[in-house]
Amino acid sequence: MSTLERARAVLAEVWGYSDFRSAQRRTIVAVMAQRDVLALLPTGGGKSLCFQVPALSLEGTTVVVSPLISLMQDQVAALRKRDVAAAYLSSTQSPSLQAAVWEYLLSGRIRILYIAPERMPQLLQRASRLAVPLLAIDEAHCISEWGHDFRPHYRSLGQYRRQLGEPPTIAVTATATGRTQDDIVRVLRLKRPVVVRHSFDRPNLHFVAEKFTNENARLRKTVSVIQESEGSTIIYVPTRNRTDGVTAVLRWWNIPAFPYHAGLPARERRMLLQKFMNGGIRVMVATNAFGMGIDKPDVRRVIHLGVPTRPEAYYQEAGRAGRDGKPARCMLFWMHRDFRLATLMATGEGVSEQARGNDELMKVRKEALNVMRRYVQTRACRRRVLLEFFAEKIEDCAGCDRCVRAGQAKPAPFGLR
Repeated sequence: MSTLERARAVLAEVWGYSDFRSAQRRTIVAVMAQRDVLALLPTGGGKSLCFQVPALSLEGTTVVVSPLISLMQDQVAALRKRDVAAAYLSSTQSPSLQAAVWEYLLSGRIRILYIAPERMPQLLQRASRLAVPLLAIDEAHCISEWGHDFRPHYRSLGQYRRQLGEPPTIAVTATATGRTQDDIVRVLRLKRPVVVRHSFDRPNLHFVAEKFTNENARLRKTVSVIQESEGSTIIYVPTRNRTDGVTAVLRWWNIPAFPYHAGLPARERRMLLQKFMNGGIRVMVATNAFGMGIDKPDVRRVIHLGVPTRPEAYYQEAGRAGRDGKPARCMLFWMHRDFRLATLMATGEGVSEQARGNDELMKVRKEALNVMRRYVQTRACRRRVLLEFFAEKIEDCAGCDRCVRAGQAKPAPFGLR
């Protein structure tokens, strides 16, 4: 049986699918051939299968570096439902639970272990003889986006990889510019990696940006959009305080919204996430702490009240809409003052001293913010602005407000105004 046939057998037995998508197949063939891989697949493109399937086809414990506890919990829970011996280690677990995970790990009874980059030194210390046939870096763009500021362990992953014995490594992400891709390869010390790249374009998403002169008008528009539409909504705001303020306004208009940010207790965040996934919460008002890796298929619109600091961040967050492939709206309601806050967050008070001292990094972040400025102010195609940032060119726009007005794209379907 060939390695691809073996992987297909695992896919059918564990997940019930008959075959891989094209990009998944190319990725898995390279991983099974023990090549280092950088896989750039769109949101909803099945990135996790690219390391989970090989993990079950190889002997030993695959280590998955993941950025968020909620993401680890979701993926481990989904694997356990399929009778896969998966586990994660985090500071939120009780000492007795952590001890049990270590015991199972060291006895070889865990096939897939999820871990944050900050816990890699502990893994290396306690499990130095662990046989690791594959190292996976999930949401690998965090190496560039977070590693320079508040999570420096991301910049040490190449060193940790060497201490693990340099196992074949796969880095996966949905958004990465050429510069970010180079940074991932350099930090992880990947050797002649196979790069699998799928189009970033998602034709089912309709992009809108609208300028406002005051906050009251922006909030009234937000209320109107939600009241006139069906399905789930995520509203992204730049700060924790804004989550509470916007939630209060929506509730005053009888819209049962809930706030979500990293300052909430872990148990409350888990409860809110579970309710949102199960349909018990229709509108979530959140900071960027919410959403990475969340596989809720029926989000019909993502609204940004403010300007993200980077096109990568915006496309990641907007891309949480329409994961079922059905039409969805990505709406950005902005004011000129939003750019002052975005500038502070990208290059000012919201940045570590080490990052501020990196002239090249500051230049990159200023350029990224300028792309966001061009995105909201353009009189041409918004989709083209975003995709060109990722070095992808398109012939025709599948849907944005500018192209609809110019008669160059179809209007959004009824019910998604």
